Amino acid sequence: MEGSSPKAERKFSSQDVVKFLIQNKAAVLLLILCVVLSFVSPYFLTAKNLINVVRQASVLAIMGIGFTLLLSSGSMDLSVGDLMAMTGVVIAILDAKIGVHPVLCMLAGVLVSVTGLCLNTFLVQTFKLPGFILTLATGMVYQGILWLISGGQSISGISDTLKFIGQGEIFRIPVQIYLLAVILIFMTVLLRRTEFGRHSLAMGGNLDSARVCGINITRNKYIIAVIMGACTAVAAMVTTGRAASAQLTAGSGTAMDTIAAVVIGGTPMEGGIANVPGTLVGCLLIQVISNGLNLLDVNSNWHKVAKGVIIVVAIILDVQGTKILNRFRMKSKAE
Repeated sequence: MEGSSPKAERKFSSQDVVKFLIQNKAAVLLLILCVVLSFVSPYFLTAKNLINVVRQASVLAIMGIGFTLLLSSGSMDLSVGDLMAMTGVVIAILDAKIGVHPVLCMLAGVLVSVTGLCLNTFLVQTFKLPGFILTLATGMVYQGILWLISGGQSISGISDTLKFIGQGEIFRIPVQIYLLAVILIFMTVLLRRTEFGRHSLAMGGNLDSARVCGINITRNKYIIAVIMGACTAVAAMVTTGRAASAQLTAGSGTAMDTIAAVVIGGTPMEGGIANVPGTLVGCLLIQVISNGLNLLDVNSNWHKVAKGVIIVVAIILDVQGTKILNRFRMKSKAE
């Protein structure tokens, strides 16, 4: 008994460390990166720079938290970045050009984003199309629409109300951080404490089994689209308010950044598992990389290279980490 105890203890300890590193890879990478940047740049750990990082990461995090629900339920959407940009343009036109009340502009933005995501869901569910390819095509449609309605020009002159969402502070904390906190809490409770959350994860784990168990797949897919659309609209409001204008390229690369943040944060590509806090850490990781490259005055073209590498690494870590965890589970069952 005594002779076998240390061996069992060492075995458990080794697996525990590996599991921790796999399940918290985003946090580990973020910690390592922050330590490195603190040595190579004297400006990284300044309060001003860290607040700037959080501000810039908030939009990606708002999108990423919504996408966590989408991906964990077994869906994929590559149009969210273009839809966010189009929504921002619609809000800015209604606000600055037509003079609609800011609250109505924001509601219109939510309606546009929700409609776009529901349209994607309708096409996928009705015609059984692959979401990956379909949403790539609808994203091109949304991008074309935003260029048509804007006349190819950014929309400036937005109201102070919209600027406040992107630039304002309450008790010296940026407004967008409050919005992010509300969305983070909402999504965490939704996925962990509600029947809908459990059903969404079941759909991502095995769609056929979920259907056999009586889960209304179509209804849940539309609810997920509405939630993702609302997150997209909020991100559009923050982006537009922060820039004090609607930029036509605001959604460029957003979908890929979002996917990378969600996957490296611990939500696998195949779905069935959701890690909302991990997504937040993944978004911070991506933004810290961009911030670090800026502080080191690296050519902006290398930013795209870095983000591409992040996506590749995220997929590799996701696939290999899942295999390792599955081996641990099989070994535990065998014992």
